[in-house]
Amino acid sequence: MRMVSRRYLLSSLLIGTLHAGCLLLVALDLGYSVSPSNYGVVGLSWRYGGLVVVAAIPVWLALRYRLVAPLVAFVVTTGYVLGMELTPPGPTFRDVAELEGLAEPTGSIVVENGLYIIRYMINASVWTVGFLFVGLLEYAIRTRWNRLPDVSPPISWLSISAPKRRAVGIAALGGLLHAAVMVWFAYRLGVTISGGFEVLLYLYGAIGMWLLAAIPVYLLVRHRLIAPMTLLTIFVFRDVQAEFAANPDGPHAFYFGSWFIFLSLVLVVGGVEYGFRQVGNY
Repeated sequence: MRMVSRRYLLSSLLIGTLHAGCLLLVALDLGYSVSPSNYGVVGLSWRYGGLVVVAAIPVWLALRYRLVAPLVAFVVTTGYVLGMELTPPGPTFRDVAELEGLAEPTGSIVVENGLYIIRYMINASVWTVGFLFVGLLEYAIRTRWNRLPDVSPPISWLSISAPKRRAVGIAALGGLLHAAVMVWFAYRLGVTISGGFEVLLYLYGAIGMWLLAAIPVYLLVRHRLIAPMTLLTIFVFRDVQAEFAANPDGPHAFYFGSWFIFLSLVLVVGGVEYGFRQVGNY
């Protein structure tokens, strides 16, 4: 069994590496500056490694536990990224001087109709969290409904419904993962507040990001409530997908700063699902 698991892991990393290589080759062919010489060691590891991991984890879940939803979500996302880059009009590189009517070039380049691969690469950690949440949902659903095939082999530490202590631990871990990635995402996007209270803002946001994920995860693994986790996963994907457009009023600042609104929605749908289950005695 250990040899089989190692083979699955190596296969997943190989596919992840091929995924990263293909996207980087396409990016270079399109004219993006993504060669190793453009980054330092940390930047190179983060960007290239992110493209490996964002593919390797869904592939590993499919090979090791036969969880197909994360792999489907990953394939759809990568297909969307490549489709947007390779279909007309394609990326256009223009100097700021051309846009502002200046006589001399500035050397500052604006890319129109592009940067999908670049933003996918930079935000790979957020996409990875989304794919993991999809896998958790599939695992819970296939464990709950007998008409669906069981997960094989079952994940020993992830029982549904889990004992309270274990459910708390899993929820705390899920909340920590979500909080860490979303705090980094906010920092990368430059989410800030006037008055010099950035430290308080990020502390407040980190607590909210932890609660926003920990509560749905707990409700899922302890009480088998599917709707809260489903809604959270939609929030994550919608948040990071909007970054492809790179609008100045992107949704992450609202997601990060107004997390209590999203948490309220999660609790409402959880209450509705619980009510329906009580009425249906299910």
